[in-house]
Amino acid sequence: MTLLLFILILSILVLVHEFGHFITAKKSGIKVEEFGMGIPPRLFGKKIGDTIYSLNWLPFGGFVRLYGEDSVDKKYAEDPLSFISKPWYKRVIVISAGVIMNFLLSIVIYYIFLSLNHYRSFTMPLMFDYNFPFGTEDKRSTVIMGIVDNSNADDSGISLGDTVLQVNGVSVATTEDIKRETGKNKDTVKVLVERYPSQEIKEYSFRPMLSEKGEAVLGVYLGDSVVLSYNSPKDRLLSGVLHSYNVLSYSVHSLGAVISTSFKSRDITPVSESVSGPVGIYNVVGGILTYSKDRLFLSILDFVAMLSLSLGFLNILPIPALDGGRLLFIVIELIRGGKRVNQEFEAKIHGLGMALLLGLFVLITIKDILL
Repeated sequence: MTLLLFILILSILVLVHEFGHFITAKKSGIKVEEFGMGIPPRLFGKKIGDTIYSLNWLPFGGFVRLYGEDSVDKKYAEDPLSFISKPWYKRVIVISAGVIMNFLLSIVIYYIFLSLNHYRSFTMPLMFDYNFPFGTEDKRSTVIMGIVDNSNADDSGISLGDTVLQVNGVSVATTEDIKRETGKNKDTVKVLVERYPSQEIKEYSFRPMLSEKGEAVLGVYLGDSVVLSYNSPKDRLLSGVLHSYNVLSYSVHSLGAVISTSFKSRDITPVSESVSGPVGIYNVVGGILTYSKDRLFLSILDFVAMLSLSLGFLNILPIPALDGGRLLFIVIELIRGGKRVNQEFEAKIHGLGMALLLGLFVLITIKDILL
């Protein structure tokens, strides 16, 4: 089930992204040689018109191959069906369309998610201090961010995102409060939580686990988080856009903070721990299926929207071989008064960028497997 959902999610995100390139290329009079799902080698392909629609063996991506896009042959510059023959603004539209489609998908999904969830987000972990520009913030310090595998807490029915309100009948507001009250009884602990999105109050009783020091602990990982609410009619009307901006802006802020921490400490570990590849995404999907319970559909919507935002943001970065890298060369062309960068040089840069990205992809995958 996890594998099927994982492949479905990636396929939807890639299909939406590549469809943006595909449809704008067609509308711009550019010949699309191939629309491929997955990474070659090819499993199946069928030519319809001028385009081959293919399904490839590795379900981790996709591509649209445009006529003359990466060729160094000068004949394509004069061919009206080629990508490089088109004026700069049409090339910008085609290149940007994939990212725009990912952002639009996130907005649409968040509209659906928020309307079904009373215009409230799920609990969002706060790794760094941040004031969200839109919505009303409800910050919490006792939210369950993780559960120890095979612990009594894991078997009790308590879920990720639950907010701990009381331990053994005593109200708690910090992790220290929880540790103190849990430590008073090694036999049984009663934990009162507020669930999201239902806001249902539930109590769980289970035997706490013992730490290495012999202290009674719940067997959960706690952290700071925030719930964003969109209450005014205007906010609700724009909720999909506002929440997408909130999530993306916080993600960018967090990435900047992680990179800054790595530079200051001269240690790449914070960056490596904050990124995930297909294996990491697969594990998250498994966690959603395991722990979401009655929130499964909403949890999937939330995750797909966030992943689509991340994919769009990653692709717009000015990195060779990505959409942002191709846009960068068009910007350089405009700065040079319309004189294009040597096609052979640009092709080599994109090829080098692709090689580096594939190497990074392998390293991240190995890291996800080992951890």
